[in-house]
Amino acid sequence: MSIALLSLIVCFVVLLIIGFPIAFNLILSSVVYLIVGDYPLTLVSQRMFQGMNGFALLAVPFFILTGQLMVKGSILKDLTDFVNAFVGHVRGALALVTVGTCLFMGAIVGLAVAATASLGSFLIPMMKQEGYKPAFASGVMASASLLGPIMPPSVLMILYCISVGRTSIAGIFLGSIIPAVLIALAQMVVIYFIARKNKLPNHGKVSWPEKWVQFRKALPALFLPVIILGGIFGGVFTVTEASAAAAAYAFVLVVFWTKEVSWRDFPGIFMETAVTSGLVILLAGAATVTAWAIANEQVIQTISGPLAGVPLWAFLLMLNILLIINGMFMDDYASVIVLGPILAPIAWALGVDPIQIGVIICVNLVVGLATPPFGITLFVTSPMAGVSVEDTFKKGWPMLVASIVVLLMVTYYPPLTLWLPRMFGY
Repeated sequence: MSIALLSLIVCFVVLLIIGFPIAFNLILSSVVYLIVGDYPLTLVSQRMFQGMNGFALLAVPFFILTGQLMVKGSILKDLTDFVNAFVGHVRGALALVTVGTCLFMGAIVGLAVAATASLGSFLIPMMKQEGYKPAFASGVMASASLLGPIMPPSVLMILYCISVGRTSIAGIFLGSIIPAVLIALAQMVVIYFIARKNKLPNHGKVSWPEKWVQFRKALPALFLPVIILGGIFGGVFTVTEASAAAAAYAFVLVVFWTKEVSWRDFPGIFMETAVTSGLVILLAGAATVTAWAIANEQVIQTISGPLAGVPLWAFLLMLNILLIINGMFMDDYASVIVLGPILAPIAWALGVDPIQIGVIICVNLVVGLATPPFGITLFVTSPMAGVSVEDTFKKGWPMLVASIVVLLMVTYYPPLTLWLPRMFGY
């Protein structure tokens, strides 16, 4: 290991420990590497511009804007009423509705924190009113919100594809659908048994005419994933064009159809979109500089040599453990940009399909969002429920374990991720 690479690693770890913002951490660590290695500092601006200049990155602000518009409208109530019409008669109905709504919201928003903040403020108080323990309500919300970045369209997966290359965004979107549905079902099964044990309430059966009424009310919101995913997989749109079409549809829906978003709301909506988009795109640019340093030091070749003799199952197990531990401490966006270009080529060399390893990496990092000590969804839901992060995790860990079980199934049974992409020619 060269002195320059060692200085980059030490600087990055120290700044990470003291809580330095991750984007600026990557930039500063890369600058230290360039100085120690006697490389021109102009590489910072050149590589950052290159990393932020991708056409596919335009999809990020459009998808974030779509989510902001839909969250401001009555989309939440329509979706929860629709899901409740079908599962409301089961014990623990509201917790099941939370998981189902998060799955649908993931197909609209694609962001864990946005889904957590919007749905949590709406559903956690409702669960508490129905007699759910606050910590359990918080744990359910924190775990269910993981579906946001897994169910396409996913900003995290867009960043992954841009950072590693060789992976189709549309292909990884298709590959993540079955894992997202399986994680939702696994969490629902766990919640059902907990609800039976604790005699949690249900909402009674709903007649089929009433189910039809709720479906029609939720149809405008449910049509949005059809526009995005149908347009992409049907060859009508690129991912970037689909994101713009989704934003336009959401604008018409909430301004002219439901009329729940006024022109006075747009400065705040645009500000939230700009701040979130700016963070993501800055991360993409900063990580490109670090990725150049890693490539320059031939880190991938150095690591892949010893791993060539490791059985594939053992490599995948080590990969899962490494990523879950990493997810406990680092943000998923930063992790996918930093670790994706290192781990994906090694997996490719061992014969793992690019779409499958992309889904494995992204799902792993998402699971970290609900894992202590720094799982961000735990910190979002706990104050809403008025409990500590520790109490939230104590009640939410069964749902997290169910998600990890599905992750292992996805890891060791490739058809779960590859069947749909192969049907569409990816």
